[in-house]
Order: sequence, then C-alpha cells, then structure tokens
Amino acid sequence: MSEEAPAPKKSPLKLIIIIVAALAVLGGGGFGARLFLKKRAAAKAAAAEKAKAAEAQAQANPGAAAPAQEADDAEDCGDTGEKQEGGEHGGAGGAPVMVMTRTVNLTGPRRNAFLRCELNILFCDQELGKLVSGDKPSPEKSLIQSIVLETLSGKSVEEASDAESRETLRKEMRDKLNDQFKPHPPKPGETEDPKHKKPKRPIKSVLIVDWAIQQ
Repeated sequence: MSEEAPAPKKSPLKLIIIIVAALAVLGGGGFGARLFLKKRAAAKAAAAEKAKAAEAQAQANPGAAAPAQEADDAEDCGDTGEKQEGGEHGGAGGAPVMVMTRTVNLTGPRRNAFLRCELNILFCDQELGKLVSGDKPSPEKSLIQSIVLETLSGKSVEEASDAESRETLRKEMRDKLNDQFKPHPPKPGETEDPKHKKPKRPIKSVLIVDWAIQQ
C-alpha cells in the first residue's frame, strides 16, 4: 500500500496577503460608510440653512411669498362654462380678491402674544368672489371670515413661527372653504345648466401676504 502524501502546508506569505486584503476591504467599506454619513449630514445641514434663510426672507418681506404660494395652488379651476378674464388683483375686468386682515391671540409661555396677518383669498367661483370681495356685508362673507378666524385661533407661537406649519395652515383654510362652498349635485328631476356650471373648487387659493408675530 502506498502511503498518502501529506497535504501541502499553506505558505505564511499567502496567509499574510489574504489578511491584508481582507483588512483593506473592511477598511474601505468603513471609509465609504463614513463618507456617505458625512455627505448625508452635510445635505441635511444645507437644507436646514436654506429653510431658515427662506423663513427669514418671508418675515422680512411677506408679500414676496405670495407668488410661490399661488404657484403651489396653480391648479385649473375647471370648466365652469364661464370665461374668466383679467388677473387676480381685482379691479375692472380682474378676478375678485377678498382681503382679510386679522389679529388673534397665540398660546405660549408669554401672556401677550399676537399674530397679525393679512390674507388674500382668490376664487374660481367668480360669482362667489364678487359677493364677498366688496365692502358690503353678506352671509357668504361672514361665513368665510368665521371659518378663517376659527382656523387661526388657538395656534401656538411655535406653530405660527414655523414656515411648514404656516403652509399647512394656509392649505387647511383653503380646504375648509372649498368644503363649505362646494356645489351641490342637482336634485332629482333637475338638470345643470352648462353655462352656469359651478367649479368643484370655488376657492382657488388662500395667500398669506403679511404675517407678523408680536410678543
């Protein structure tokens, strides 16, 4: 019987090479992870700085925020069967705008904290807009004022100071008004006149043109 040849021993040099290669791979992976986390933290910091700068600019010049808000709400009013003319600044031939200026109490650590704001409400429903944009009182105008005041009341200083919360509040007012004034479906036996069809979203947008906190 022939004797089996002993298994060749692994060269120490090969073991050293394998260990070094493994350490290089692990070290490279750790470096890549650290680089990824570092870039991610830098991106978050840049986004936070950008948000702070935008908020500071909006507080310094609140009217400049209106075009951005309007662009965010820039959805078609829908086929209302009526031709809408002019811009959205009121006046002859222009779309009606309801201007509201309000001062409300804010909740917070300080007893005397107030929010003074000016809102411009734009309408897809031209008939509704004309009813509420003038100086004459109307039930529709009173209802809009009540809904806006109810939405603004009870907010904290922190909520009023935060740009994201302010945007949420603006959209909340718009959605509540649209829910209140949305057209009702015709009753059984009635047909809807295409020439006087009401838009599904009577309120196009609620714009914040002035927003100041007094403490």
